[in-house]
Amino acid sequence: MENTAIVIVNWNGKKYLKDCFDSLQKQTYENFRVIFVDNGSTDDSVNFVKNNYLETKFPSVKIVRLERNTGFCFGYNVGIKSALEDPKIKYVIVLNNDTRLDEKYVEELARCAKKYPGTGSVQPKVLNFFEREKIDCAGIYITRDGTAHNRGYGRDARRYSEEKEIFGANGTASLFTREALEKTALLEHNYFDNDHFVFYEDVDLAWRMKNAGFKSYFCPQAVVYHVHSGTAGKGSLMKAYYLHRNYFFTVIKNYPFGKMAKTFFWRFFSYLKLVANIFNKKKRETEFVKGRSKAEVALVILKAWGSVLCNLSRMMRKRMFIRKKIHENQI
Repeated sequence: MENTAIVIVNWNGKKYLKDCFDSLQKQTYENFRVIFVDNGSTDDSVNFVKNNYLETKFPSVKIVRLERNTGFCFGYNVGIKSALEDPKIKYVIVLNNDTRLDEKYVEELARCAKKYPGTGSVQPKVLNFFEREKIDCAGIYITRDGTAHNRGYGRDARRYSEEKEIFGANGTASLFTREALEKTALLEHNYFDNDHFVFYEDVDLAWRMKNAGFKSYFCPQAVVYHVHSGTAGKGSLMKAYYLHRNYFFTVIKNYPFGKMAKTFFWRFFSYLKLVANIFNKKKRETEFVKGRSKAEVALVILKAWGSVLCNLSRMMRKRMFIRKKIHENQI
């Protein structure tokens, strides 16, 4: 019987689905099922999956169709909740639709999860779909100003070949254990916080797992090829809004107050540097302003800060819930 569920959330990603599903059918590890959650797509994604993969012998596929785009978080939560209704499921893999998998991908993730006691998540080696000698993500790391980054992004893939403990797993294609998901969930089966909608939801979960005592591991033998920002776009104002807003949501909910004060101190200087880099047309920052005025970008960031203030009491209540749950699980 299957002990692993793979949850794919899709929004108008039909062009990516053949690569993703074909590579799932070639997996050496067959002890899994797929839950395909469609976020109100209008590009015939659901019919494509129905017509090509629903009645195949491997893997079994369940389709959950949502009426509108509810965001990655809600979509993943629907899929994870459905998966964990089966008591035999020990592992849940969240998988972006814009991926192609090495044939031993699931096998290696499951092996690594079994190998280490107290595992909360396992991060595969995610490579750039178009430049396969380069890392797209080898896990999450956190800088002193609290911002989260993809470990190894853009670097030579050969430098990331050691199986080791890391801070946390990125949400592109990682495995999470049932125990860790259940013990760190927010109210109403919010494994990923629905308030995030998209972006930083994996960082928030990584903090909750770490604070609850679970460990994350990088498994370089599990390989994924990923179209970076295939759904959201590399330089959208939407992405800028959610990245800036959800950064604060994550820090407020998960940081000790002393560490939070230090983190916001360094974040202030990061914003000063961001402004300077935009005006100096540094490449990393200008991808967000390409074709747009600096005023538009500034307005988006101000809106993000405004949303943080409006939701501050809500985030503080979640913080209290998380702290209480961690304490209860440690008794």
